[in-house]
Order: sequence, then C-alpha cells, then structure tokens
Amino acid sequence: MGGSRTHPYGSTNAVRAHVLAALGVLKLATADQMHRLMAPGHKDNKAFRNAALDLARHGLAVSEGSARDGNKLWNLTPLGLDAAAEVLGRPVGELGGTARGAARSGAPHAMAVNETVIAITRTPATATRPVPRQQPDPTPTATEEESALGLVLEAPGMGWIGSWSTEVPLNLPTSRVRADAVLQAPEAGLPVLFVDVDNCTESADVLAAKSRSTCATSV
Repeated sequence: MGGSRTHPYGSTNAVRAHVLAALGVLKLATADQMHRLMAPGHKDNKAFRNAALDLARHGLAVSEGSARDGNKLWNLTPLGLDAAAEVLGRPVGELGGTARGAARSGAPHAMAVNETVIAITRTPATATRPVPRQQPDPTPTATEEESALGLVLEAPGMGWIGSWSTEVPLNLPTSRVRADAVLQAPEAGLPVLFVDVDNCTESADVLAAKSRSTCATSV
C-alpha cells in the first residue's frame, strides 16, 4: 500500500482532510459518497477508503456498520469532530454530533440525504486539492465555459462542502422542525435552501405542513 508507520494505508494529507470535512458535515457516509462529493476526479474511492482507515487508526474515525448496499459506513469520533472543525474553519459546535451508533441500522435516510447533497453540489472532477476555508473562486473553469457555449449538457452544481449543514433545527413558532440539510450559496444566487428528504415515512399532509412552516419562517 506504500504507507508509512503513522499512516500504514498510504493516505495523503489532502484526502484525509477531505474525509474529515465530508464527515464533519454529513455525519455519516460511505467512501464512495465522500469520493463523489469531494474529489470525483479520482478514478475510484480507494484513496478515501484508505484515508478513513488511517484516520481510524488515529482514533479520528470509526465504522460501526454498513449501508444497505454493503458499503462500509464511516463517522467521526469526538476527536475527529474537532479535527473536522479545524479543516472546515468552523466552530465545532456548528457541526453537531458524531452520529454514534447510527450506522448499525444501515442509515437509509442519511444515505438519501447524502445523495441529495452530492446531486446538488456536483463537484467538478478536478485534481485533489486541500479543502478550502471559504467558497472556492467562482471564476468559470474551462468545463464551465464549454457548458456556457453549449458543448457540455451537464449543469454546474451549487456550493461546496462548506456551504452545507445537516440536521439543522429551525426555530419555528408553530412546530419543531429539523431540516435534513441547509445550503447557503449566495455566490450562486441562492441565499439559503432548506432540504427535507422523504423516504416515504411521512404522509403528504405532514410534509406539506413542514414546507409551509419553513417557507413562512424564511420569509
């Protein structure tokens, strides 16, 4: 694996930082999801699996179960959450908890939330770089310029990992609502987006009431 004594699985500083940032925001994720969200330019998720294993060796990450597709689930330890806050440049209190024990059930709802975040963010498939402390330069890339010319049909995404928060309680006067995810991407013309992912566990009436409450509060 080409590793060292401290990092026997051969992970790099950059990819370990990507894993910390992804788990700091998502709470719980597979290596494949972290790969697609943070650095889809990698040919596969092996670098992310190795980074998670090296972080686990140092007590920063842990796997307590697998998703229903069989992929191992990873989450941070309290020590890992502190490290993630440093990588993201955010107070650790903003990151919430460590999702301890959530992987034992396969976490289908968390997996659906992660896929929603990945789909909206649509991280460009560029070379691995350190996790930025602020929104990356919005200057159009060559791929984005090609898209503007109609040469590429895939739409650009919005935000980056630091634009997201998950499991966010909303202070509503009429009910207690927790947004599955919140995106703040003013550089994309989107001041705030509340995301609620339904796995068909709530009725249409309940979802409609939550949406009305959220919209009333945001206005």
